[in-house]
Amino acid sequence: MALPLVFHRLPHRTASGSWNMATDRSLLEWVSQGAARLVFRTYAWERPTLSLGRREPYPGGWDHEAVERAGIEVVRRPTGGNAVLHTEEVTFALAASIPGPWKTTPRAFAGATAEALSRALTACGVPGARVEDERRFRPGAPAALCFARSAPGEVLAQGYKVAGLASRFGRSGALCHASIPLTARSRSIAGFRAAGGGETEALERNARSLGELIGLDREALAAAVAESLAGEIATRFGGLWSDAGFDLVGIEGADVADAAVL
Repeated sequence: MALPLVFHRLPHRTASGSWNMATDRSLLEWVSQGAARLVFRTYAWERPTLSLGRREPYPGGWDHEAVERAGIEVVRRPTGGNAVLHTEEVTFALAASIPGPWKTTPRAFAGATAEALSRALTACGVPGARVEDERRFRPGAPAALCFARSAPGEVLAQGYKVAGLASRFGRSGALCHASIPLTARSRSIAGFRAAGGGETEALERNARSLGELIGLDREALAAAVAESLAGEIATRFGGLWSDAGFDLVGIEGADVADAAVL
């Protein structure tokens, strides 16, 4: 009888945006060096942080001085997607060897991550559903803000986008990480954009936080989502969790590169 797979869960940590993004890059590097590795973590941000997809321009299109006055850290994600203001949210990262014992493609891995999140939210009382077709807030115009539109594979609840997911695929590993707002504060990102984009209205039409939809205490909701998500991931990929330290992925204390800082 085959032994169950062992998955690794890292400690929840509140850290700078640069540390968080560099750590997520380390997760991808680590899983890519093995044939059957899967690692998961949740985390928080020391201060409000603007994260940009790895190909997004900056400071073009942004009120750079307003961002600085607000004390917002600006980082670049190792993944794609559009801008997110991280504050008062649940954030998680999941990385796995590809194809791994689960025999998945990178795209299928991203889909399985989104499905696990959808089921976790449903278990927490916010029925989630994956987006099947793209819904742009202005047809033909690119969206600069992640939560201003819903892309295929992302997660909706009650018709609103409740999580922004982004992925990075390598030859032998995949990384998905996601922002799950708990309050409306993340939508204040529109105030830091250059004038004339119409993004405030798009955000109000398209996005809501879990706290707005369900009304639970923020800390209790964050803990419930994290635990439910861990359970769904373990079930979906067929393994058991083992607690691990950051040294597992080659990180000692604050020993990560700050290359993500802009």
